Amino acid sequence: MKRTCRILWMIFVLFFGLNAAVSARVVDRIVAKVNEKIITLSDVKREAKVLKLENPQRFGDLNPNDPRTLKFFLDQMISTILIESELKKIGREVTDKEVDAAYESIKKKNKMTDKQFKTFLEKKGLTVKEYRIALKQRIERMRFFSLAIKSHITITDEDIKAYYEKHKDEFGGEERVKIAQIFVPVPKDLPSERRLERQNLIMKIQGELYKGKNFFAIVEKYKNNPIVRGFEDMGWFKRKDLMKPIADAAFKLKKGAVSDVIETKLGYHIIKVLDIQQVKGLKFEDVKPKIERILYQKESERRLDEWIENAKKQANVQIML
Repeated sequence: MKRTCRILWMIFVLFFGLNAAVSARVVDRIVAKVNEKIITLSDVKREAKVLKLENPQRFGDLNPNDPRTLKFFLDQMISTILIESELKKIGREVTDKEVDAAYESIKKKNKMTDKQFKTFLEKKGLTVKEYRIALKQRIERMRFFSLAIKSHITITDEDIKAYYEKHKDEFGGEERVKIAQIFVPVPKDLPSERRLERQNLIMKIQGELYKGKNFFAIVEKYKNNPIVRGFEDMGWFKRKDLMKPIADAAFKLKKGAVSDVIETKLGYHIIKVLDIQQVKGLKFEDVKPKIERILYQKESERRLDEWIENAKKQANVQIML
């Protein structure tokens, strides 16, 4: 009897223990293969956690359980493996010693002990082992970038000058206008007869202006009219700050001039230019370093994306997600 019970107990343990192990494995699964290297679901989720930790503004709201988002993080993992393979090929792999040094440097920079840093990672859903794997991959990416991308990028003075000329609104001198406005809104769902009433009203106001009535006197006259909205001083605007029809009119008028009726998707406008100001632009030499950094970043991203796409074509990449 005792022997029978023992046998039954062994069968129970083997059967249910095996099922538990199988269930544990089912939670993690292979989602991609790059040449001979496999990527599991846990690898992708680790990448998601690290990216969210490193750049919460960009990745903080992304849900790694969303299939579309999961594919984005998987793509990051694929590029990481391709970069790792390339470094191995040229004999520039990242060593454990380098990872140790980087790990200690991060702790020191954040003024944390081993225990404090471990607790911090746990709150972010990461173990120290997972973080070290991700850290190694980050070092690999930086090394690859330095060797294969950075050293081949040249930004010329001509490139910088062309960017400066193309972005005059950002770096060069720019005109601003101060305006007053009479506005008759026309909501999208307004019946056609009511729309016509508002069109007739703005035309009536325009007629009063043509007859020489003062702009601000009209604003005062209609201040209690629920349809007409008058603004005696709306402040300063650059061209890019205004709706195109209003900007086109405002920057053609002289100081003190009043526009014709301007129609936009919001309704009818009549503006008066109160003042015009030329904003002093930044000198080319003052913004040259900033533009160089912008161009360098853009070219770096372009070349890295290009290299990854070519590497994917040459590799045997199988996605099973």
